[in-house]
Amino acid sequence: MEEIVMQSGMVELGIWEVFVQSRISISIIFLANVISILIAVWLSRVLIEKGANLFFKLIFTAFAFAVFLNAYNNGLWVNFYMEGTAASLANLDAANGAIDISATSKNFIDSVASGGNIIGKVGVFVFFISSLLIAVIPLWFNINTKKDR
Repeated sequence: MEEIVMQSGMVELGIWEVFVQSRISISIIFLANVISILIAVWLSRVLIEKGANLFFKLIFTAFAFAVFLNAYNNGLWVNFYMEGTAASLANLDAANGAIDISATSKNFIDSVASGGNIIGKVGVFVFFISSLLIAVIPLWFNINTKKDR
């Protein structure tokens, strides 16, 4: 019995280790998304200053939407990692039978099952949508409120 408990504990620790490693890669991907957003906003400003024609505006708008969709897709990956980890822990709990998993794992499974971090999901979505709008709207609409004297 002790051997089974030890094996269960090692498997649980392994699941958490994979989760932590995925969080590191997710952080790097998020930084890459922020850099791509900054590049999109910078390119938008350059195109505005240079007076870009319709063709370049369309190309840049497609690029800005691609940046947004890539960032949104990466946000979905975060949810998949969390749901996959919770499912793995739940499967381990079911396979263990009488041997319980840790309270932290049980709380994590309950948190993901109840919708997870809704504020985080909405916050990231609003961040990426506002970034898209900051990059695209000034390119298509004159937002200059200064009056020439």
